[in-house]
Amino acid sequence: MICRRILVSRTLGREQVIQVLSRNSHPKHLHQSYASLAVSQAECEGASPVPIIDRHPGLMKDVRRHFQNAGLATNIQIYHALREHHPDHIVVETPEDTGILKFAKAGLANATLDTDAEYYASRQYKQRKELDGGGRLKDKVHLARFNYQWNGHHFIIYEARYIDNDYTINNHYVLSPKTNGDVVGGRSKVIDELITAAATYGQRIDEEIWVYDRGYWRKNHRLWKNVQACRWDQVILNSDLKCNLVADIEGFFDRKNDYISFGVPWKRGIILHGLPGNGKTISIKALMRSLACRSPQIPTLYVKSLGKHSDQDDIREIFQKAREAAPCLIVFEDIDSLVTDTVKSFFLNEVDGLEGNDGIMMIGSTNYLDRLDAGISKRPSRFDRKYHFALPATPERIRYVDFWRSKLTNNTSLQLPPAISSAIANITEALVTALLGLIQTHRLHTPQRNTPEPAPADLETNPIWQAIKKQVIILRAEMQSSRKSVEDSSKNSMLSDPRSSSSTSAGFGSGR
Repeated sequence: MICRRILVSRTLGREQVIQVLSRNSHPKHLHQSYASLAVSQAECEGASPVPIIDRHPGLMKDVRRHFQNAGLATNIQIYHALREHHPDHIVVETPEDTGILKFAKAGLANATLDTDAEYYASRQYKQRKELDGGGRLKDKVHLARFNYQWNGHHFIIYEARYIDNDYTINNHYVLSPKTNGDVVGGRSKVIDELITAAATYGQRIDEEIWVYDRGYWRKNHRLWKNVQACRWDQVILNSDLKCNLVADIEGFFDRKNDYISFGVPWKRGIILHGLPGNGKTISIKALMRSLACRSPQIPTLYVKSLGKHSDQDDIREIFQKAREAAPCLIVFEDIDSLVTDTVKSFFLNEVDGLEGNDGIMMIGSTNYLDRLDAGISKRPSRFDRKYHFALPATPERIRYVDFWRSKLTNNTSLQLPPAISSAIANITEALVTALLGLIQTHRLHTPQRNTPEPAPADLETNPIWQAIKKQVIILRAEMQSSRKSVEDSSKNSMLSDPRSSSSTSAGFGSGR
């Protein structure tokens, strides 16, 4: 049985009709801000009309009753319940991304949890990063009311967090008294001013990076902090590769006028590819840092994952944010796992920039270039330059060990003679940089002596060199075993596949 409810919503000065066909409707297809809401029709084929909501004595009861009724979207139920319980207030729904409560946390408004009203929160204990540093108790609010003051005005704010169609939704509901002159066309001017101020503040970047994850843009301070430690002088790469990559990215933002004079769109896309562990990620972070140090700075937008449904809404939101932030760098790490067949056509349409992508530099990274769709990897004007991060050659391996040694100069318990750099480089051919680091850090996990180890003149008697050689042997054996496991798995799959039985008997012969 399919129930149809037609909801009329007034948003941004225009009326739209939203048809909700069952509870499984995608929540992103519902508007996140309702200034007024009227139910114009509720009819079910073969069933009696279902009322939107009955008048109940409390909001919590209304919400609990909602989850027994599978017919209505949660945000609409909460919105309508608030209008029932606060008939003298204008009610406006706005997403968490607006930053109403964060605006107050920054000291620009005052928000106080109303503990006299019924609320629901999860009480959690957060351990500090230091193992012996203790921790603190913290509430994770799911449904609560806040008394809010800003710019001489008083508001009521409700925060509601819930799961709808596998999405975690966190909405804020702003309530303001209906006063003469404030409400025009069903909208509250003071609420609009608050939302504008909070959202404007929320767009500021202060030691943060915008990250798109699970369907939403969020500012991430931890990533920003990690990026600050990635400087180009600490990135060990082939010299030509590093110079060309830096010149390509920096040059794009320096040559806007050249693009204009040649009559071509000021946009660019490049692909970083190669086996994992060879420097793609740290190179991206070094680029992010160097662009942020420019004046004016070039922001980076980092796409970590799409929403659970991975649909066109995710792609549209990503590129809309990039157009607003331009000139900017947008990073699609592991682009082959992000751009699946489901969203490929939407992605390519946005890359082609029907709405204009001026000032947008795109970087896509992949471990396996052959897995990328030809529309991404081979089509001119999309991602037209590819940088291969190959296995480190001997000079890069020597420089990497030298860099590692330079960080241990003040460690008197580890004696690393200069000759060890070329010695390690000679036995680590065909090992990626990340595995080379694993070999070296193994020494940190072995028991240490209380007294400094001597530095024998003969490298072969140096205990650190002996430990590293042993680790290389173990690592190569593990890599060989892993390759054999993959081959055996592939053979077993062929033998267990009934479609391969006729080919095996007819094509390969039993006598071989």
